This record gives sequence, C-alpha cells and structure tokens, in this order.
Amino acid sequence: MAHALDAATGAIYDIGYRNYEGSRLGRGYAFRTLYVHSLRSVFGLGRGGRALIIPWALFAAMAFPAVVTVAVAGISGGMIKNSIDYHEIYVWDSMMLALFCAAQAPELVSRDHYNRVLPLYFSRALRKADYAAAKLLAMWTAVFLVIMTPLLVILVGRLGLPSDFAAAFREESRHFTAILGTPAVCALVFGTLAVALASYVPRRGIASAAVLGTFLLTAPLVAILMETLEARWSVLLNPILVGNGAIWELFDERHERGSILRQAELPAEAYFGAVAAYAVVFTILLLNRYRRISA
Repeated sequence: MAHALDAATGAIYDIGYRNYEGSRLGRGYAFRTLYVHSLRSVFGLGRGGRALIIPWALFAAMAFPAVVTVAVAGISGGMIKNSIDYHEIYVWDSMMLALFCAAQAPELVSRDHYNRVLPLYFSRALRKADYAAAKLLAMWTAVFLVIMTPLLVILVGRLGLPSDFAAAFREESRHFTAILGTPAVCALVFGTLAVALASYVPRRGIASAAVLGTFLLTAPLVAILMETLEARWSVLLNPILVGNGAIWELFDERHERGSILRQAELPAEAYFGAVAAYAVVFTILLLNRYRRISA
C-alpha cells in the first residue's frame, strides 16, 4: 500500500509562466479592432497586392464616370450639370456595386468559416452578435464610401466650376440630404444582403456566386411576374430595382424612372419600406447564423 502511494506522488515545477498583469481592453476594444480589420479586408489592405486588384478596380470603375465628367467640364469650360446628374450615378454604378459586394462580402465572413477560426474569436470578450455587427458595419462603411465618392466628385465640380460659388452652393444644398441618403440606401440593401448570404456559405467562390446570383436572377423573375401576372409589387424582389426606386425618390426624379419602375407605379413609401425590410430581414438572418454556431 505504501508503495502505491509513493508511485502516485508527483512534483510541481516552476517553468516560468506568469499571470497576465497588463490592462484588459475588453469587449469594446475587441469590437473596434475587428471592425477596422474587416474594413481593411474589404479593400484588400494588408493582404498582399493580389487582394487589392478586385476592390480597387471596381472602386475606380464606379468613380470613373464622375471624374471624367468633371474633368471634361473643367477643361472645356462647360457646365457639369448638363452632363451627369446625381441620381444617374446609381444607374452607372449599381451593377459594379453588386460585383463589389459579391466579391468582397465573402472575404469578411466566408474565410473565417472555412478556416474554422470562429471559436477563437468567441473564446474571448467578443460575443457572437459583436462579430456579426462588426462585419456588417464594415461592409456598410465600405459601400457607403464607394458610392459617396463619385457623388462628392460631382458636388465638388458643381461648386468649383461656376464663377458664383454662393449661388452654386444654394442651388446644390437642396440635394445634400439625397446625396447622403443614396450611399445609405445602397449600404442597407446591398451590404446587408451580401454579408448575410455570404455568412451561410463557407466557400468563397460559391458565396460570391450566391450573392451575385441574387442580384441578377431576381431581375428576370420580376420581368416575368410583371408580364404574366401584372404583379407590380414584384419589383421589390430585386434589390437593384429597390435601390433605384428609393434613390430616384430621394432626388424627386420620378419622371426619369426606368420602364419597369414606371410600369409598376409604386409609391415612394413602398421603396423606402422595402429598403428597411431588406436591412431588417437580412440582419436577422445574419445574427441568427452566428447565434447557432457553438463557441
């Protein structure tokens, strides 16, 4: 019996581990750090040269019409107002924005699923809802920036080219709310949908196809429903058309709507309500996706 007790006897060795005595920055710091990291990831920053190509090429393509318009107006001494209007930026950029979201949303969420690093995030102060919110906020910010940039280019051109700055400012000030509202609409519709759908697909390529397919395939579906069933409310199934209707309402340009929107003849409340519905529904789907993940 004594021999058995001696065999079970062990020894404790001090191998140099010490308790952490520094400051614990907590949940808020973790959220801000993840948000900044995610925003950088959307634009490919800090991930090598190849990661920069797609986001910055699409960003340049979205800003190109506005930059060229202002440059030509400045060189020729003409008026930028006669060339391109604020609400037309969305018509130029909506497909590019869909490609941007389809390419970059999986960079935010699919990669973490595929590499199985989510338990590492959730093992510390960061909560599951915090992770989802940081990713969504980063995508909203990115979409807001890429759409706001061409609008600001046009605004600067309209304010800087005329000889009477005060008169130009008074003229353009009536568009300030709509200029801010346009990228907000795009962020709520495009950004929320893209991140939510990508969060359900671990493989980046399949996630991109799912997001882009939602933007593209709902368009012919709307056309079919409009032609066969005269279901004018079906235009709200396509996120691009929802953004189009809301933005043109912001700028009070109903008469210049596309043919399918003119055919639908929906009130402004329908488009703004659809924007809110897209934001709420897909945010709930995103939060529910991470709520079901075991830490």
